[in-house]
Amino acid sequence: MSNLRFFNKKTEFLTLAQVVEITGAKPAEGSDLNSKIIDISTLDKADETQISFLNSGQYLENFLTSKAGFCLMDEKNSDKAPQGMITLIHKNPYFCYSQIVAAFYEAKKPEISDKLIHPTAKIGEGSVIAPNAYIGKNVEIGKNSFVGPSASIMDGCVIGDNCIINANAVISFAIIGKNSVIFNGAKIGQDGFGFAHNAGINHKIIQLGIVEIGDNIEVGANSCIDRGAIENTVIGDGTKIDNLVQIGHNVIIGKGVVIAGCAAVAGSARIGNFVQIGGGSNIGGHISVGDGAKVAGMTGVIRDVLPMQIIAGIPSVPIKKWHRINIMLAKMVETKSK
Repeated sequence: MSNLRFFNKKTEFLTLAQVVEITGAKPAEGSDLNSKIIDISTLDKADETQISFLNSGQYLENFLTSKAGFCLMDEKNSDKAPQGMITLIHKNPYFCYSQIVAAFYEAKKPEISDKLIHPTAKIGEGSVIAPNAYIGKNVEIGKNSFVGPSASIMDGCVIGDNCIINANAVISFAIIGKNSVIFNGAKIGQDGFGFAHNAGINHKIIQLGIVEIGDNIEVGANSCIDRGAIENTVIGDGTKIDNLVQIGHNVIIGKGVVIAGCAAVAGSARIGNFVQIGGGSNIGGHISVGDGAKVAGMTGVIRDVLPMQIIAGIPSVPIKKWHRINIMLAKMVETKSK
């Protein structure tokens, strides 16, 4: 279930008949159209009351072991559905999913009061709020924290003890632990880049996740961390993020990670503990980077990285191989020029 601190659930349940009407998907023969669907979830987390979707063969393994009661999918793998799962067949299951999300949920609309600090906000002892900072409805800020000039902390957000939120930072749909620093102009909790293409139109997908930031975190100036699409974007304790870094939706970053400036991590990537990511590097969506790995600056990561591995280049290869390739190319150029 989505975090109801930030979202309204529009209906307690949808019947299978309603889902069919909304999406145009075809349910498996003999399905009970009065079956109730309580919520939406991912294939690996869903239970028999929830609906999920399969849009990529990359998640086939999760599908084969899923406990979801209902699944939107195309015909390709419908005969492999686990026992008890009701499949709903459509040529564009991702678009169907976007329609069901919109039927179930909507983000709570900001409630602007006539004061910059909403009357429902809870500000801990010793915390200092700049005169022109904005603190929204039901925001909670711990003890001895600081919120700088023109910073905005939107409705429902939680900020821990001893945090520093610098000037012009904007935080929404986020929970931040203690002893963390958000530098000037950082943006946390905005929508992920999620669209479902159908009939020549890119349809916006409602993002249901939030951003969870642990303790002792630093987020550099003008960096952006998108909130999750279904589950949350997570930043582990002790991680340090430089300026101008982009973290996509549903990314999970472990403890003690260091990410240098202008790096980008695409949606649903998994970054292990104590990983080092060099400046200007790009990590593709759904990529896994193992614990202790190092990614050299300007690397393009398009495949999983093993724990403790050091990689470089575009596309990425083990760094020693990358050095050998560069030496060979230099020799080829020298030979040709003679």
